[in-house]
Amino acid sequence: MNKTKSFFSNNIALVGLLIVLIVGICVQRTFVSPENLCNLLRSASLMGFIGIGMTFVVLCGSIDLSVASVFALAGYLMLNLSQYNMVLALVVPLLAGAAVGLLNGVLVEKLSIPAFIATLATQMFVRGLVQMFCNQETYKVDSVPMPLLALGRLTFGKILPLPLILFMIATLVAAFVLNRRFIGRSMYIVGGNLEAANMMGVSVPKTMITAHILCGVLTCVGGMIYTSRVGVASPLAGTGYEMYAIAAVVLGGAKLTGGVGKVSGTFIGTLIMSSFSNIFSMQNILSAVWSDVVVGSVLLIVIMVQAVVTLYSKGKKEV
Repeated sequence: MNKTKSFFSNNIALVGLLIVLIVGICVQRTFVSPENLCNLLRSASLMGFIGIGMTFVVLCGSIDLSVASVFALAGYLMLNLSQYNMVLALVVPLLAGAAVGLLNGVLVEKLSIPAFIATLATQMFVRGLVQMFCNQETYKVDSVPMPLLALGRLTFGKILPLPLILFMIATLVAAFVLNRRFIGRSMYIVGGNLEAANMMGVSVPKTMITAHILCGVLTCVGGMIYTSRVGVASPLAGTGYEMYAIAAVVLGGAKLTGGVGKVSGTFIGTLIMSSFSNIFSMQNILSAVWSDVVVGSVLLIVIMVQAVVTLYSKGKKEV
């Protein structure tokens, strides 16, 4: 009995994913068709890069609402620079993401501005830049180099898209950093207890700024893959993705208070979010607008359960 309890408590995200997959099969048999699974996994990969970056930030006890705008900025920069130099088209968007992440980290840590306010302001600023660059219209170019198009469109064996492979590699690298590198362990310490972090010699500013930079860079990877997939840059690309990324991180078992979470959980949480969207697009019973209602309800339940467990644990310690 105790082993069963331990399994469910440690793998709640995986259990949730299995339930969602069963529901998907019941709703529509073609849910598990190779074509649909390929589309689902490709969609999950786009959001997944943002989710991994958000995991770093959330572990530090921070948040980043600017990711949706950075996502759109990366797409525009890649498409625009692809007309001049393919290397610049790949490198400059990543540098732009790092710059925005650095700005967020400085605002939050050095100037002590609440992360919600700081990154919300950054989000509005970057979104305004993208709209100005695109002249508030969908940005198109005559031709995109094939290697850049392959970034979002290449598929192996009709079911294994390149974005998913890149997403899995990013997940493994992020897990290695969090578990085997000092900067990764520092994120857990900073998010768990600031006083303990200072006593252990952990640089809180360096850790927080690094987390925000990684978030910006990974978000840009997602934005570049998305733009490669659709072939155009929209000034509204990625709208709402910040909330979906946060939801994926929380569904994966992370706590918004910081110090708790796994990148593997975020990987599964991303699959859950994409499965929800896919199921709603395939069924004819409920309107697609109910998708956010269902996801929001599940997220609310997860947060409430986390709060109850935390209160229960505190009560036991006091006793």
